Amino acid sequence: MLRRSVPRVLPLVLALLAGAAPVALAAPGARDSATADSAGVAPRDSLPLRFVPVQALGDSAGGRAALAEPSGVTCDAFGRIYVADAAQNRLVRYDAAGAWLGEAGALGSGAGDLRRPTDAVAVGSLGVAILDRENQRIVLYDLFGRLQGVLTDLAALAEDVGRIDPLALAADRGGALYVADADGDRLLALDFRGQYTRTLGGYGAGGGSFRGLSGVAAGRDGEVVTAERAGRRVQRLEPGGHMLASWPLPAGPRRGRLPVAVDDSARVAVADESTGRLWLFDAAGRALAERDGLAGPRALAFAPDGSLLAAESGARRVRRFVLVPAGTPAPPGR
Repeated sequence: MLRRSVPRVLPLVLALLAGAAPVALAAPGARDSATADSAGVAPRDSLPLRFVPVQALGDSAGGRAALAEPSGVTCDAFGRIYVADAAQNRLVRYDAAGAWLGEAGALGSGAGDLRRPTDAVAVGSLGVAILDRENQRIVLYDLFGRLQGVLTDLAALAEDVGRIDPLALAADRGGALYVADADGDRLLALDFRGQYTRTLGGYGAGGGSFRGLSGVAAGRDGEVVTAERAGRRVQRLEPGGHMLASWPLPAGPRRGRLPVAVDDSARVAVADESTGRLWLFDAAGRALAERDGLAGPRALAFAPDGSLLAAESGARRVRRFVLVPAGTPAPPGR
């Protein structure tokens, strides 16, 4: 593995993304039932909202617009969509309508190369960070897909903090980054320059500890939300790691990712890659919506209009969902 193959990027002037209210469209007719889970989610007929699919990109496209293994997704303030395609070792860019804008990356460990990128996050309003997992680094691109440099060399950081198995990446509005380390059941916190600042968590069942850390997201006020595969729970943490709230997830297989996303209202979306289920909770953990039938969801991201993007590796696509009141007619969508 080639380390420090790209010069470290100078600090960017990071701007805050503007929040927006969710779109209000009509509701779906997809696989709803009145059965209750053993823990964590109420019967679906009692939930106030539904997920409606209204757009899909990558699955039916041809040429460079087609996705092979979408494993990370994010959105900028203009609605443009950025997808980490793990199988093709690239970052793919689309406009808000799903039209292909360009790509970056190729298989390798040199400057501009990627090896199984597994997550993508917007860094402020000026860049997109990619978790280049097998190269053990976080790489920064601008909004036009131009390489800016390596934010963090995780292989070098491991010399100080021990072995790192980077599974997921999150960024808050100020550009601070959080790396979910599956090997240590911990979060590695980095500042906006990519410099390590502290470690949160560690293995355990108590508040602020993790068992099978599998997903992480950051809210607009600096809070961190995590999901645990073995512990089957979601936690909301303050930036220092103190638990603010937690709630259970329904039982499921102890494999695959549990991607997480947080919107400007502190609502939390969680998906289960193994079962294809998607949930929405409020900040206290009350269930608001649920949907089945996703094909290997590995990443979630809220767009500025309040819609939710889901990277489905099993279907080779990214789908957009809107949240609507239960009981309304279904609009056209995918």
